[in-house]
Amino acid sequence: MTKGLLQKRWTPLMELKRVYHALSWKGVFALLSFVGLGSELMVRVRCGSDFIGTSGNVPSVQTPARDPVIPGMNLDSRPVTDLDVVKWPRQLHGDDTHGIVGAIYKHQNPKDCNAAKYLVWRFPLSARDARNIGALYSTIQAWLAYAMQTDRILVLDARNWKLTDSRCYTRNTECYFQPISSCHIPFKPNGVTSLRAANELDKKTFESQVVEFEGAWWPLKATLPFRLNVTKPGGGSEILGMLSKPKTITRWSSAALMYMWRPQADLEREIDRILGLQGLSNSIVPEKTIAMPVRASDKCHGHTIKDSASGEEDCLTLEQYMKVAQTVREKDPAVDTIIFTSESADMVKQSRKYAKDGWKFVYNENDSMPGTGSTNLATLKKSTSVSLGIQSAIVSLHMLLRAKYFILPYKPTRQRPYSSWLLSIGALCRQRELTFLPETFVVDVFTGNFYSSLGSDEDFAK
Repeated sequence: MTKGLLQKRWTPLMELKRVYHALSWKGVFALLSFVGLGSELMVRVRCGSDFIGTSGNVPSVQTPARDPVIPGMNLDSRPVTDLDVVKWPRQLHGDDTHGIVGAIYKHQNPKDCNAAKYLVWRFPLSARDARNIGALYSTIQAWLAYAMQTDRILVLDARNWKLTDSRCYTRNTECYFQPISSCHIPFKPNGVTSLRAANELDKKTFESQVVEFEGAWWPLKATLPFRLNVTKPGGGSEILGMLSKPKTITRWSSAALMYMWRPQADLEREIDRILGLQGLSNSIVPEKTIAMPVRASDKCHGHTIKDSASGEEDCLTLEQYMKVAQTVREKDPAVDTIIFTSESADMVKQSRKYAKDGWKFVYNENDSMPGTGSTNLATLKKSTSVSLGIQSAIVSLHMLLRAKYFILPYKPTRQRPYSSWLLSIGALCRQRELTFLPETFVVDVFTGNFYSSLGSDEDFAK
């Protein structure tokens, strides 16, 4: 057994502490429930799931509860055509396992977790490499592709994701999203291999039950074409070619993000609340709407924002975005509305002047607009006391998916993507289950090229 990070952390003492912590929380909620306060406090405090180590005598598959956290609120019964509520397949109960997302669900949630092999990806914890949501999940979808190719269950590091809201006691991805697997690593795994160089994963296969890797990048194999057995909606199955290519919008990246960003029930209610306050059903018609997420501020070369990382791009001006919006309107004269989001309050302010040109702008009025997406040491210190806006970004994402046209910096011939967050939005608008129209379009702000959601991966790679 290779000595590694897993063995250093998974000791009997650590396990006892973890069980004690979980039971302590459950005891507190049980006591409060007795006096009628437990449900409300659970909503305010629970941001993730507690996984307790199991032995061979206890089932290791943990199925999320079907009942909602707050009695009387059934998220499954709402109409999916309502613009004011979340439209996102929940897949909590294994009853919707067709398509690529269903294939991911079945892979990540096997019947026998004890017999499964695992791949643990530990995202870097250094101040320089702590990642925000776009960069983090563009990497995770590549690791998920590698895990499925090597028949391993992908498990994320349980250590803190420093950019989560400090009010979430787990401080990991489950503060916002459902667990990516109902399994967890056995307390005494049958072999552990720990690696730090991604190319080692390309050189050989491993018999260990657990392979763990800590690092910023993924192996080459994660980006090579692979084939996936997919169940059809009407029954039967088919073999589909998949491609995980982080700078290109592919049906794999689209499905992987759709699976990984299934919101936790309490976050889903918060998104519902904010969407309801926005009254989108009274302000937009999807057929007439453009989504325009703009990344600015610390992304740009030469910025002077304090406590932010140095810029990465010569950022596009808002004028360039609006020229492309005008091109869209010339092709589709009915278009008159723009859902505009940005981490930059200055960009939002600039956009308002274009209302005189006959555009109606819709904003996320509850957006925190932190003015940065950076993750250097100074911004990480802020994360101990205040959210850096991940929840606001997720709400904005759900708003944007109500559009027909998505104006994004999308140029697959570039050496790297302009923004992983914007690329994620482009990927998700290919998912018919998430949008409100049978066909949507990504419109490249660089070239004005249109990419139909009905197109192939080859079309999106041109």
